[in-house]
Amino acid sequence: MSRDPLEEWPSFLRIPLDQALPEARPQGQTLAKHIWWDGEIKNAEDQSIHYYANALHYGTSVFEGIRCYPTPGGPALLRVRDHIVRMTRSAKLYGMALPFNIDELVQGTLEVARRNKAINAYIRPLAYFGEGPIDLKPKKQCRVGVFIATRELGSFLGENALRNGVRATISSWRKFHHTSMPTMAKASGQYANSVLASHEALDRGFDEAILLNQDGTVSSAAGENIFFVRDGVLYTNDESSSIVPGITRDCVIQIARNLDVEVVVKPFTREQMMRSDEVFLTGTAAEVTPVREIDGTELLTGRDTLGAVLQRGYLAAATAKDPNYGSWLTLV
Repeated sequence: MSRDPLEEWPSFLRIPLDQALPEARPQGQTLAKHIWWDGEIKNAEDQSIHYYANALHYGTSVFEGIRCYPTPGGPALLRVRDHIVRMTRSAKLYGMALPFNIDELVQGTLEVARRNKAINAYIRPLAYFGEGPIDLKPKKQCRVGVFIATRELGSFLGENALRNGVRATISSWRKFHHTSMPTMAKASGQYANSVLASHEALDRGFDEAILLNQDGTVSSAAGENIFFVRDGVLYTNDESSSIVPGITRDCVIQIARNLDVEVVVKPFTREQMMRSDEVFLTGTAAEVTPVREIDGTELLTGRDTLGAVLQRGYLAAATAKDPNYGSWLTLV
């Protein structure tokens, strides 16, 4: 049985954010002035993409989301190279020959963060098939463009969500199978599935949607990976469940194992998740967000849960409060 969030707030308020983050987080998502555009820093408002860009019509773009956090040594990007490597692999799956290599894209990400004086920020590298004929073979004639955009970002699902959890619902829309589309790729067109599920959750009055696979096992939330805890053991699924193997997910697994928490990685059912003690979501934007309810079933949240311990561990690593994870950070 979860604690009442209103009763929990005075004690839980002290734990996740105030210790991990040295200054107040932005409340909005203000767009930054500068953008890295095909290798150069430019004024973001002056750039545009052709209305016949293949990506606009067919969703043929790949992207990443990278967090910039404040640290005692200055702003730092979390696992920036890992994100860029994943984007290049997504591009490869879609036959997209990127005009920049990994090192150039990493440096471009750092450069645009520096020019925008990013502190609490979300950075979006995106590669896309541009203008060309109406064709489902864009690699034949459509140029590939790349930009890296920046915006402020604090707590994506809200500070209340980080502390007290979100309400989720099981979507009627199923996750597309990895034999139908390359689910390990972060490709824009594939997220139409998540938009449908998210709109359904919104219309039902929930904060987030959870998608099942065709066989009834759990895939992911609309934009996050899923963990659950039962009897002190941490469970999550893998690529066979048609997930994007998240970098935040990997951080949490590493932190948990370093704390001698048993981690089991395998497919799991809706029933197994609903019968657990606690559930939480992970993602670059959502960080580590507890789930306090799934379709009326209440779940544990609060300062003493394993999810809260891992949330604090993740935020400590991201803000250079834990030297064990210093290799994850690249100073801007």
